[in-house]
Amino acid sequence: MKEKSLHPGLEMRLAALAERIVNLRQGMTQESGLDRIEDLGEIEQLERRHKLLSDELQALNAEGPGHWQNVKAEMEKRIDDVTSTVEEFIIRLDRATSKNGSHRD
Repeated sequence: MKEKSLHPGLEMRLAALAERIVNLRQGMTQESGLDRIEDLGEIEQLERRHKLLSDELQALNAEGPGHWQNVKAEMEKRIDDVTSTVEEFIIRLDRATSKNGSHRD
């Protein structure tokens, strides 16, 4: 018997994070230097987000179905959205700073 997903939105988010991690790892094989280090940092952040969401999904599933669990799952997705936006901004800022800094006299 196939078990119905209680929180498909979080499961889709986890799958997307896992796919992004795999793609970054594959792309890193042809990189070196600063780009490789930056990708390693991004992978570390993505893995941390994946673990946090995975732990939260497991806890929500343990509570069983219900309106409150759905609300908490949506809150987790929103929190992950904000976290992701901030982390991506920091990564872009770091890359821009390191590229600008390398051109200084």
